[in-house]
Amino acid sequence: MNISSIIVHAKPTEILSVRGNLEQIPGVEIHAATDDGRLVVTIESETDGDTTGTFDRINATEGVLSCAMVFHQFESDPEKEA
Repeated sequence: MNISSIIVHAKPTEILSVRGNLEQIPGVEIHAATDDGRLVVTIESETDGDTTGTFDRINATEGVLSCAMVFHQFESDPEKEA
């Protein structure tokens, strides 16, 4: 399991639209948002490739100005290791 935290900076006039679009992406959770367009977001995915794909999808979302990864952690699945 990959867990990443990112800061998304969106156009303030499009924050509601961006928020709605991000909430539709599997594995994405919005934890906080400001009126000036900043969102604290986490991505949970199975692989590094899935994380990268989701990050790219967020960055390409209409109204998003930029994304910055702040934290990334990989946690192994104990059931798969057994």
